[in-house]
Amino acid sequence: MKSIIFSATGDYFSTRPLKKHTVKVMVAGIPAIIIWLVLKFVCTNPTIKTEEIFNSFVNVQISAIAILISFSIAIITIMVSADNDNIKKIKATPSTECKKLKRTGEIMNLFQVLLSNITYNIFVEATYLILLILCVFLQMFIQESQIKILMGICIFFVIHIFHVLLESVGQMYLTFWKN
Repeated sequence: MKSIIFSATGDYFSTRPLKKHTVKVMVAGIPAIIIWLVLKFVCTNPTIKTEEIFNSFVNVQISAIAILISFSIAIITIMVSADNDNIKKIKATPSTECKKLKRTGEIMNLFQVLLSNITYNIFVEATYLILLILCVFLQMFIQESQIKILMGICIFFVIHIFHVLLESVGQMYLTFWKN
């Protein structure tokens, strides 16, 4: 079971150049670190209750991530059920940017690349949803400084999820053009 769950994520990481992963981490990591630093050193207003803001943030994020998971699954449903010429073309077109799959040694086709991106995004969204649910309970046991760290981690996940999702939506958009 474990290999099934992680095979899509493993394919995602093993078939893309390290530079692409580094850029995605930096795009999400830099704003997350900046927000954490601002929360730690700049926001010193004693009337603002960090715990309350974090609680509201987590509650909103749980709903938003559940919607994004549904959206991502809908994209996969559209892809798998679509039977038009463009889908057939991308299934027949090998990717020129991805490495061979480690499991099979095959070159991924463009359909598999898109499916891999969306599946990876669902995996990250589900992981983030679990983290958010844990945050609801962790708030009872951790200090304000640790809540600020969790806020930075949450910001990282939000930006990373949107980055991968927007990339997948852009790829999906281009899939349905003639050329």
